[in-house]
Amino acid sequence: MMTTRLTQLILPLLSHPQTGTLLRRRLTPIHPHSPTLRWASSSGQVRYSSQPGPTSSPPDLDLRHSGGLPRPDKTGNPPCPDAVSLPHSPAGPHSPAGSPTNREYHYSMSPRPLFEPSTLIVGDSIIRHIRFANSITRCFPGATAAHILDKLPDLLPSLPSSVKRIIVHVGCNDTARRQSELTKTDFKTLFSFLQSCGRSVFISGPIPTLSRSAERFSRLLSLNTWLQLTCRTYDFGFIDNFNLFWNRPSFYRADGVHPNKLGSSTLAGNIQYTLHSAPRD
Repeated sequence: MMTTRLTQLILPLLSHPQTGTLLRRRLTPIHPHSPTLRWASSSGQVRYSSQPGPTSSPPDLDLRHSGGLPRPDKTGNPPCPDAVSLPHSPAGPHSPAGSPTNREYHYSMSPRPLFEPSTLIVGDSIIRHIRFANSITRCFPGATAAHILDKLPDLLPSLPSSVKRIIVHVGCNDTARRQSELTKTDFKTLFSFLQSCGRSVFISGPIPTLSRSAERFSRLLSLNTWLQLTCRTYDFGFIDNFNLFWNRPSFYRADGVHPNKLGSSTLAGNIQYTLHSAPRD
């Protein structure tokens, strides 16, 4: 009904010699696919249709994209702002059509972090999921104090110069050997190396195992106490995790050794709390 009424109103105007010419110049569809009031610029005649028109709009309508935005491509999709066109090179025997030299790359640059990393967390599989801001985590499953000492000489030079703090979490695998004196010797050798690396050092104490033998629990508790005392001698910070995890089955995975998601979050929070509470130099 609206189309019929609109036709009755516009036809007399189009038949007028002056207004008809003006309308033909100004009359444009709202959208190239508008189902009504379409026209052909080649003949200047108005054509009314209730069917969708052709996909290509008249040349006179190309100025309808405002705001300075780029026009969509032939597929109707807006161009990718991150698209980079490589210089065209002729296809050779090793450059078939569609090779990287003849097509566009679309990529997104990852934003740089707001702050450079300042802390290295290194240790055994207990710290596998320990993450917090401005830190780098290096996990070596099954590692002992001797293994960490073996890794550090190559690891430290590869770190950014912004890393000024080292956190070491190791000891659970050392107690499994049931050689307390050897374990203490390995830790002292590790501490001597850390003392000479020119960075502040924190030792993260072991967490107790869940549903394990009393002997394993006793060895871990003894190591935790010894580490706490020895760190004072070397002027290292000590992070006490033992009491926080004792008798907390909700913090552990099914193996009773490794922390689950809640346990890892709790461990990370305790490490951060100790770092923020430590006296500043």
